[in-house]
Amino acid sequence: MLDVYLQLLELDYFELSEAFKGLQDGHVWVRPAEGLLSIGELAGHVAYWEATRFAGEMDADGRPDLSKCKISSPLIDHRFAYFTTTIQQTGVDERIHMPAEWVGKELTRIHRESVGHLKALNPDLNAHVPGWGSHWTWGESIRYTIFHVAYHTGQIYTARHLLGEETPDN
Repeated sequence: MLDVYLQLLELDYFELSEAFKGLQDGHVWVRPAEGLLSIGELAGHVAYWEATRFAGEMDADGRPDLSKCKISSPLIDHRFAYFTTTIQQTGVDERIHMPAEWVGKELTRIHRESVGHLKALNPDLNAHVPGWGSHWTWGESIRYTIFHVAYHTGQIYTARHLLGEETPDN
């Protein structure tokens, strides 16, 4: 069943790569409207959660411990954890202010490495994910990740439209 879930996740990343095609560098870190996240922030959010779920550990407070995450990237940052945290940020740290092609490729790299770590774990899909509370099994976590990536891919397309861009046929 893990292979089926990962095939579905690959479909998400095919569509996500399409969402980055032709994206203008100047639009990556621009919020399309008040109260909405930028494409780069959405990418950071997706990267943060996939990496910390599949290649990370939780700290004593139940938060992803980035020092123990097996993947590192400027996109894997606590500022991208939740909308409420991210939206309060004003401006983007220049270390992260990268062009569209870099963000798209980095997101794909993080995905590939995260899946590699997940495959190496070969988790029992009915077992609880260590540190994630009693309600998260590996199967639930993977299924939610499939939904999560698809949902935020839609937001990326919407942001591009709001910024006046023409997107690939989606």
